[in-house]
Amino acid sequence: MNGLVNLQNCSCTCRKFDLEQLPCKHAIAVCRHLKLNPDSLASSYYTRATWAAAYAKSIYPVPPQGTWVIPEHLNNIKILPPLSKVMSGRHKTRRIPSKGEDRRENKCSRCGVKGHYRNTCKQSVPVTNKQ
Repeated sequence: MNGLVNLQNCSCTCRKFDLEQLPCKHAIAVCRHLKLNPDSLASSYYTRATWAAAYAKSIYPVPPQGTWVIPEHLNNIKILPPLSKVMSGRHKTRRIPSKGEDRRENKCSRCGVKGHYRNTCKQSVPVTNKQ
């Protein structure tokens, strides 16, 4: 699939560049052709300085449950799981393939034609004489 890349707007018709704010394969190909660094097109969210600033403050662990101070009005509330409807019918036994995952086509081991199995093969196979 081809994509139209706009380097000024940092966008591509495949929309991956727009959503992830990282250069897609089409933008990387254009950068290679123009001898540009594709890292310069990535969002500032992916820079080392931004990641360091995000984790600059200390993250304190949760103290043991015995040391928690819980107000009395919250201690008496009973929290139930959300109501959920049990769907009727039989559960699916086959998994749903992921996006981009193709199903394999059946190939007959008897005649070699794709689209059916050996036990449903209707092709006539010549008999060989064994001596």
